Amino acid sequence: MATIILVCGFVGYAVYDAVMATVSELLQRLLVISPLLIVIVVHWLSTGSQVSISIPGSEPEAIHRAGGSPWGVAFLLFLLFFLISYQPSLHGLLF
Repeated sequence: MATIILVCGFVGYAVYDAVMATVSELLQRLLVISPLLIVIVVHWLSTGSQVSISIPGSEPEAIHRAGGSPWGVAFLLFLLFFLISYQPSLHGLLF
């Protein structure tokens, strides 16, 4: 009886460990992408809940308009967080 309890406890711990590793990996990816998601949500809320993504420079007066969409900043944030999160593997590829 004690052997069965010990085996069940070991199997339960192995399953728990695998689930926690998967969850931590998913949360890490979510934390990397969260700044981009925040920029998209702020842009969506600032346009008055319209689902329209304007491409910079597509409007004739876009160059003179202040406060345009922050897509360049969002791209740089995404690139920065990507490079930071994969820095060891990129370092191995480049050097």
